[in-house]
Amino acid sequence: MSINIEINHQLLINIDDKVYISGQISTDMIEDLNKKCFGLIVNNRPDNEEINQPKSFDIKVLLEEKNIVYKHIPFSGANIQLDQILNLANLLKLEHKTLLFCRSGARSSLIWGLASIIYLNEDINDIMRKISNAGYDSTILPSMVEYFSNIK
Repeated sequence: MSINIEINHQLLINIDDKVYISGQISTDMIEDLNKKCFGLIVNNRPDNEEINQPKSFDIKVLLEEKNIVYKHIPFSGANIQLDQILNLANLLKLEHKTLLFCRSGARSSLIWGLASIIYLNEDINDIMRKISNAGYDSTILPSMVEYFSNIK
């Protein structure tokens, strides 16, 4: 049973075991993320996408003060690279309670799905169901898995 978390009006959707997906986090959420025992935060959002968006560096500094691992794997739209997918897959193997975020959570659900299927050998139908259940569109996943599997 998945248990979603709300911090400062931001919903963190429990998509799989210890993995959560959300929209943009704010620096004032860091203490609560620490209290909720997150060990890894992955930012899939490039800096300067929107006015007043927190800078990656500022989030990183605050998370590291709490001993939370922070990784920045930014990409826009479908402009994702195979090395970014592999990087996330390797991070997911660490078994930390993990939060992936971007503007809305859609990009983060996509890279999580690709990493889970291509590198962690998860079933595509199961992953698509989890993404859909989290409220994100998974219909592009099969064609992206096929594309990346052919260049891997």
